[in-house]
Amino acid sequence: MSETTSFLGRWWGKQHGRQYAITAITSGASGTLLVLCAYQLMFLQDHPEWQEFTGAAITGAVLTLILFLVAFPEFLRFKGHVATLEELKAIQSTSELRRRKADGVLAAEALGAGHLEQWNAFLESKGLRR
Repeated sequence: MSETTSFLGRWWGKQHGRQYAITAITSGASGTLLVLCAYQLMFLQDHPEWQEFTGAAITGAVLTLILFLVAFPEFLRFKGHVATLEELKAIQSTSELRRRKADGVLAAEALGAGHLEQWNAFLESKGLRR
């Protein structure tokens, strides 16, 4: 790891295996908060009991939008790896599995958290592990 790597980059690298869960929770929570802030801004800002929260809703919307725009693409990337593994595990043809084995290894390594061990066990069950 380079010395020029930021604190956040080093921390993110240490989260290998938990990154999919972190991005899923962050994306879901920030998306939900973004919707709630938008609801307040669209429908409740003129309501006498809720108009005092308009400033907080604007601030919250900006912050959660930034968080969502950072976390959601990473979540989609990890979700793609999960979908790749599921797709490969559904293949019945041994020759097709042998041909696409490297895709599965790449996806399992990116996900961490035991996915590589599960992938290797799957390959062994199909008689493809060396």
